[in-house]
Amino acid sequence: MKKITTLLLFGILLLPVSILGQSEPCIDDLLERLQVSTFKSVSEVFTSEEIQMLRTHFGTNENTSEASLNGDNTYAYGPEDQSGNYGRFDITDPSVFDMISTSPAPAFEGAGASSDDGTLGYAIDSDNNFYFVDILTGVYTFQGKVTPPNGETFTGLETDPTDDNKLYAISSDGVQSSLSTIDPITRIVTLIGITTMVLAISLAITLTGQLFALDIDNDALYSINKATALALFIGFIGFDANFGQAMARVAATGLIMMAAFNNTVFDSELRSVDLLTGLTTLIGVIIVATVAQIGWMAIPNLLTGITDEQLSNFRFYPNPAGNSLHFEAQDRIESVSIYNMQGQRIMYQPIDALNSQLDISYLASGQYICRAIVDGQEGSYQIIKQ
Repeated sequence: MKKITTLLLFGILLLPVSILGQSEPCIDDLLERLQVSTFKSVSEVFTSEEIQMLRTHFGTNENTSEASLNGDNTYAYGPEDQSGNYGRFDITDPSVFDMISTSPAPAFEGAGASSDDGTLGYAIDSDNNFYFVDILTGVYTFQGKVTPPNGETFTGLETDPTDDNKLYAISSDGVQSSLSTIDPITRIVTLIGITTMVLAISLAITLTGQLFALDIDNDALYSINKATALALFIGFIGFDANFGQAMARVAATGLIMMAAFNNTVFDSELRSVDLLTGLTTLIGVIIVATVAQIGWMAIPNLLTGITDEQLSNFRFYPNPAGNSLHFEAQDRIESVSIYNMQGQRIMYQPIDALNSQLDISYLASGQYICRAIVDGQEGSYQIIKQ
């Protein structure tokens, strides 16, 4: 168990700092406060001046990488707390963050999840605000408040790909941690049980439906029984984890990734997780030259479920296409969007008709994803531009 785990004691430690707000911060005091285990964001614990002092003290080396991932521009999507922006980074090189939108959440987004195809996204901040999130565009839609069990705070969400994207949640008060499910429509929280973890933070569910969580009290990975909340120790993750942490599955491969904050080097890192031993392996620093805080992330497979049969009353042609695409439907076509294979929306066309034609002459040759909304229903299709 780490030196201090309760948030109450953490508040006591912060009290002298607030009283002496005009005094110059001392690095020894900052290092003492750094030992407190908390699921808060770094920016909630330290001022910008104190963060800079800690970065200078640690002399962070941001070029170290112990492993590499073979991939073709697979992106992790999520919010970055320091800037308040929603965006993405390449999981093979997480050093650069591409901003997509600005998060409207007023507090730290410590929990979030997405379906594997990226169409269903959810986020909860520390004030219990619950949002639907369009993973590709970063559009947040506020749904209302959710209430965590036992007076705790939600620290992790994940969807179950084996059970119709059922939404699981982990919550904690720094002393105990609970597992629940959340109905995203009614926002009803159903407690499954209290786990044996002290400060559980972040969830991951594999492609086969196995549930895992990280406890930052002892820096260990646990497997969790989805029916009983029984948590079984897997192994130590190999670094001192603190503040916001995120785990997510790579939808295309099933690999579990961790957006970690490494207390030892005072920096954010992307790590891969060995589910047999619990040990993590460094991929790279997340957003170089910052103290990024990624409270949740989603790593969708944009090709999941793409089929020309999704909308029975909709068709497009030709495919492969030359300079234009033609669309026809029995019901009103509301809009058509074109995405590249990196998940960027590169074209949006409102239609509001039963048929239309779209100019794609300026697109480079290659593969794209077309998403059409017809009478409130969405279909996704792979297209080839010649």
